Amino acid sequence: MLATTVLTGVAGALAWSQLADPARWTATDRGLQMDQVAVADQFGVTLTFMAVAAVGGLLIGFLMGVLARPVGWPLVLAAAAAGGAATLISWQLGMLWGPPDPSSVTGLSAGDMVPDQLAITFPAAFLVWSIASIAGLLPGVGLNPSARAEAREDERRWLAAESATDARHDPFGEVDQVQR
Repeated sequence: MLATTVLTGVAGALAWSQLADPARWTATDRGLQMDQVAVADQFGVTLTFMAVAAVGGLLIGFLMGVLARPVGWPLVLAAAAAGGAATLISWQLGMLWGPPDPSSVTGLSAGDMVPDQLAITFPAAFLVWSIASIAGLLPGVGLNPSARAEAREDERRWLAAESATDARHDPFGEVDQVQR
């Protein structure tokens, strides 16, 4: 699962760095400036990260659910941790592969536009990978042959225990047998 998490995080970084449309700085005689419209566009970079994280997290959770043996509550913690690792990978690599820091760009003349560096402006966006990974577990576990076999075995044991409990605690069962 580690390889899947890393590969999904790397794919998420690539997708985020390519799909995000960062705000643009304008070069002026006084340096780089950003107008109000560009400031509002910065949130779009975070939304793109969240969309990529939702898809990637669902994929991680689904694959974990399908492949896990045994299936149990620790799988939820593992999915959350895998989502957290993918978050860090996609965030750091996405910033690395995205546009550079605008202040590091040289040779600009007045009126030139420089894209802003990719950044997350809404801290809760970092939770999307983990939440989506946990959500992806449900359909994955539903398709997991091992989990379905365990569920059938648990149901068989429960029904056997239930019928044994009913036979021991049924006061009328003995009366009915005696009268026959």
